[in-house]
Amino acid sequence: MLRLARRAAPLGLLLVLFSQSAALAATVNVSMTNFVFTPSNVKTPIGSTVIWTNNSGTPHTSTGDSPLSLWDSGSVGPAQTFQFQFTAAGAYPYHCTFHAGMGMVGTVTVKMKATPASGGAGTMFQIKPASKNAASPFVYEIQMKEPGGSFVHWQTTTAKTVIWDSTGLAPGVYQFRSQLVNTNTGATSGFSPGKKVTITP
Repeated sequence: MLRLARRAAPLGLLLVLFSQSAALAATVNVSMTNFVFTPSNVKTPIGSTVIWTNNSGTPHTSTGDSPLSLWDSGSVGPAQTFQFQFTAAGAYPYHCTFHAGMGMVGTVTVKMKATPASGGAGTMFQIKPASKNAASPFVYEIQMKEPGGSFVHWQTTTAKTVIWDSTGLAPGVYQFRSQLVNTNTGATSGFSPGKKVTITP
């Protein structure tokens, strides 16, 4: 099987955020056929690499939706592959440039991490929006949801891990979610799914 050598653009800004290296934390395979991505909706942890393989006789692309536009495979011919590593939590819709009008679209949803999963008040939880620190102009916007509440802004950071000090907080289930933001353009990914952590009595 041939491997497409094309790089995603603009690569210079994204090397620290996203890598197409062979050293992969986890791998998810997506098939390009006429005219769908299978599976079309992928959920995967931060640091995972998605590999698109063209299993049809027609060229396709894997192209991140604008305005964020993080990657573009260019034309991927039959039996060729393209891969992209997602190191920031968020939801990333994409399409085939040639066949989006025929419904060839998909989404990669990248889940954030939090450790430990539970602990008493005073526990220092590690909230992980990414597997790498963000490179300018990108930042991670993290929201928090208190028990019975709604998601609200918690902090914006370039760090791959931030500490949540639960001292003095009430027991219950709290949630965190994150999105990638380009501070130059204002473009964002969607938010990742909520990650639950529990403060025990």
